[in-house]
Amino acid sequence: MAATEPAAPAGEQNPRLARNILSLPNCLALSAALMAPVLAVILNAPAGGADAGAALPLAFLIAFIAALFVANSVVEFARKLSSAGSFYTFLSQSLGTLYGFFSGWLYAGAYVVLMIGLVTANGAFLHTYLLSTFSWDVAWWILGILLVAIAMTFSVRSIRTSVRLDLILLAAEMFIFSLLAVIAIARAGHGNSLTYFNPSSGPSGFSGVALAVVFGLLSFIGFEAAATLGEETAKPKRNVPLAVWGAVIGVGVFFVFVVYGLAAGFHLNTAAGLKAFLASPAQFTTLAQTYAPWLKQPVDLAAIAGLFSCMLAVLNTTVRVVYAMAREHIIHGSLSAVHPRFRSPYVAIYAVVGFAVVAGIILSAWLGSGLTAVYGWTGSIGTIAVILVYGLANIGLIKFYWGQPDFSVLKHLIAPVIGTAVLLYPLYEVAKPGQTYPYNIVAYIVLAWIIIGYGLYAYLQRRAPEKLAALGATMATDEIDFAEQHELSLSSGSEFPAPERPAQELPTSELPGPDAT
Repeated sequence: MAATEPAAPAGEQNPRLARNILSLPNCLALSAALMAPVLAVILNAPAGGADAGAALPLAFLIAFIAALFVANSVVEFARKLSSAGSFYTFLSQSLGTLYGFFSGWLYAGAYVVLMIGLVTANGAFLHTYLLSTFSWDVAWWILGILLVAIAMTFSVRSIRTSVRLDLILLAAEMFIFSLLAVIAIARAGHGNSLTYFNPSSGPSGFSGVALAVVFGLLSFIGFEAAATLGEETAKPKRNVPLAVWGAVIGVGVFFVFVVYGLAAGFHLNTAAGLKAFLASPAQFTTLAQTYAPWLKQPVDLAAIAGLFSCMLAVLNTTVRVVYAMAREHIIHGSLSAVHPRFRSPYVAIYAVVGFAVVAGIILSAWLGSGLTAVYGWTGSIGTIAVILVYGLANIGLIKFYWGQPDFSVLKHLIAPVIGTAVLLYPLYEVAKPGQTYPYNIVAYIVLAWIIIGYGLYAYLQRRAPEKLAALGATMATDEIDFAEQHELSLSSGSEFPAPERPAQELPTSELPGPDAT
């Protein structure tokens, strides 16, 4: 039987999330799984190839470098603040309640929307696979509900087991696609070329590469997920930053390598190769059929595993942000309920899954039930919201560290400025006017969500200002001291009154069990 979190101590009326039960590999698995590396290269690499052509690997390399600057902000915040609220806590502590509220509002909304798309994508992809492989015609919505029910069960019973499963699936799918890339590179002959890293090798030069970079950057969305595990992770100030860096660097290297293998295998350095690439309905399946037919089934199964692990990671990330906001009564307090045995935010889990299933079925009736129908549309909405939060975090980092003894010009000023700049172009490309229906209303939906959020914020400011004053205050025990000292230094203009204290001893009941990994 799968391991579960320790039950709440006897007599505890309001159990918290289980503490100190997750390790560095667990956190890394969540961030990497949410980035969905296999799904990203399956969908985003071909989409970027239309603009970049032979320079597609260069586009992903540039996106990788840009993502490192954005990741810096999450890492530097996580070194000081550990909370399930992630950006919600970061922005509350740096820019104040208004920006803290809107970061949580946008971030939670983005991932709820992404969850909707993943429910439909999982069902649609599995439906296609079963129909083509076994001639089993099972309705996509039945498969989608079945898969999300499995994910929900893992999420409720054990975050530790959930991230372990993410790690297993992630390792398997990345190994299969890396193996395919190795075989393609080894057998590509003159398809191997350094021209793939020359912007002039693309049909539109650097402008085409810049457009493809957008798809590359979108592939990195979700790298920060480990930050939501700050309250459940042992040594969060160490493990969360390492997990974020590990996910960005590890998956970034995977992206560049596999995309190079794709380019080499298709001989994108030739006109015929580019034509064949653009004409293929499934580039990686074609690559497997060409160079390693025995890998075709594993490639399809790896895609299924990648979709499921991404959905599980998105669910676990979403519910922790919802839980953090409900815990401070910004949204309905019932969503902060923690299971007395499994120590998971089970009410938030049930609510997010129920809403995702209903919304997914309704949207599929409107947009269609194909893999990229609801998934692509909801993904665009979520991407705009997440990019806005990333930008706010970059700005917040500058203010948070400004004037502090450990302020670094490189990490706390130059890096967040560059990180903000690199987000502007992909934000424009996703939200720009003149797109085809229904993508032309995506930006308006995000704007409507912001307006609704402002209405809620104004209501709370008038009726319950004490709730806004407490935004982002709940963190892991050993982080509270720094937050209090930081607020004091900002308000008084002084430096820290005292050095940061070491982590407090945890009660015996909250120590990890012998099987915690």
